[in-house]
Amino acid sequence: MADLILHQQNGILVITVPDDVAVRAGWTPGIRLNVTVEGETVSLTPASRLPRGRKTLAHLLSGIDQSEISYLNEESHDGLNDAPQGKESI
Repeated sequence: MADLILHQQNGILVITVPDDVAVRAGWTPGIRLNVTVEGETVSLTPASRLPRGRKTLAHLLSGIDQSEISYLNEESHDGLNDAPQGKESI
């Protein structure tokens, strides 16, 4: 078990996790962690566990923002369903 030291940086407390501990836990830079506190015990667990080295289809699909997709579809429409604007022959 490694002893960690809290550091103050820009008004927040920071813990540096040794590389070997992060590798054993399967953590990579940018991972989101859930923090739970029970008495004097603090636990860190991944917010959503990913298989090592790749994402599942379910994880990829969960990252899709439906409102953004709708917006992009509206912005990129080709006008085929619009009413005639001039002397077009349809």
